Amino acid sequence: MSFYVRPGSAIDKEARKRGNSVYFPDRVVPMLPETLSAHVCSLKEGEDRAALVCHLQVSKDGQLKSWRFTRARVRIAANIAYEDAQAAIDEYNVRSPGRDRGAPIEVASPACSMPEIDAGEPPVAREIVEGTLKPLWDCWNALYRAREKREPLDLDLPERRVMLDEKGRILSVAPRERLDAHKLIEDYMIAANVAAAKALEAKKAPVMYRDHEPPSREKLAALKDYLETFDIPFALGQVIRPSTFNRIIAQVGEADHKPEIMEQILRTQTQAYYGPENHGHFGLALGSYAHFTSPIRRYADLLVHRSLVRSYGLGEGGLADGEAEAMDIIGESISQFERRAMEAERETIDRYVAAFLAERVGELVDCRITGVQPFGFFATVLGLGGDGLVPVSTLGTEYFRYDEASQTLVGEETQLTFAPGQRLKLRLAEANRCPAVSASSFPTRRRQPRSAAASAGTAEGTRRSGAGCRASAAARRTSVTRAGNAEPSYIWISAFSRGRSRASSSH
Repeated sequence: MSFYVRPGSAIDKEARKRGNSVYFPDRVVPMLPETLSAHVCSLKEGEDRAALVCHLQVSKDGQLKSWRFTRARVRIAANIAYEDAQAAIDEYNVRSPGRDRGAPIEVASPACSMPEIDAGEPPVAREIVEGTLKPLWDCWNALYRAREKREPLDLDLPERRVMLDEKGRILSVAPRERLDAHKLIEDYMIAANVAAAKALEAKKAPVMYRDHEPPSREKLAALKDYLETFDIPFALGQVIRPSTFNRIIAQVGEADHKPEIMEQILRTQTQAYYGPENHGHFGLALGSYAHFTSPIRRYADLLVHRSLVRSYGLGEGGLADGEAEAMDIIGESISQFERRAMEAERETIDRYVAAFLAERVGELVDCRITGVQPFGFFATVLGLGGDGLVPVSTLGTEYFRYDEASQTLVGEETQLTFAPGQRLKLRLAEANRCPAVSASSFPTRRRQPRSAAASAGTAEGTRRSGAGCRASAAARRTSVTRAGNAEPSYIWISAFSRGRSRASSSH
């Protein structure tokens, strides 16, 4: 990518202004022109592509032993959807009785539930499975064990996935399934990102780090107060590591309030940002970390590519002197663009959720209370993430007292209690449709299915990130009736999610 997008060119200036690509359910706002992002630099099956390659040597215990970076021409062996890759490796493991199982590890995600294929060609050719996927999975097993030993922050907060038909109508909204195939690509990308940072440090070259600092004492104190309402001890004097929060989550187990505690832990974290000074990555438990794997959609990665090209003498398209001197300013601006993009993506999903609920007026929906205040309680529709407020005035004629210590509303007569984590059914009585969201004035392209790309001995995948305009918010009122209660309760579901900060520990 650094060969095609030269410092100071018109394309480079526009890419820096955007900072990232932005991903919406129905379209993409690319950082770079479609000719580059969707064609010349896009990995396509059976075609040759110019690439900046990271060669990694991984020990049997998952540690990076060595790395080097070269420019090369690669031919993409196959573009494989994550679901197809997972199904193929699952089937291979079941149907290969003579394989060397080695020391298998326990992984969290279940086998991919794909339909049985009775006839015709399988989605992934067997030679690709044996020659590419199996070695990738074998090496990933070692990386996964090293990750578990490192104990990075592990928050299970699934993203929502909006499925649209050809006319842009909503088919479904559901949590995005997270497979081992996703984890594999993520861990390989993390390994390459670490190698890029360390390779530049070895040359004392400029680095655009991905920094994530430990939580502030003020936020830790707020978390301590919050955990006390669940009788969970939290000592402020201890050394705070990612594993500290993992132990809290393990202590909670599968209690109803587990999602709220994970959300609170997420809000406790600082926001990750880009900058030329290394402050480590707290969430990943890494000392040096930069973004290298996605120069098509992140300007920070493009800068890291240019610095590698310049410091290792890999040819044209290296980092310019002016860029090296302005890394601080550039890092601050692209960090702002990233936060703007993430807000736009979240708010757009919230709008789709409101429109989806508008088609389900009169239905009972499963909800979970996410917070309680003297004026009412906040609730979210399970599986959809539509957040809203149920005012206490809509709970009937009974008087409810707010208990600050336990953060509950308690009815004086019936002792009916509303508490964080509590699940209840609500009847959807009304949902106002919101107007369509215009992503931005930038040229956009329709979304294409995302896949794991496997080539001979290499793999590349992407994670969502980006920059785009801020979507304007119009609150949508959704009224609900508590099941078994004649008095309606009203819940307002807004485009702005209450207190969420998904950027906090983003890779």
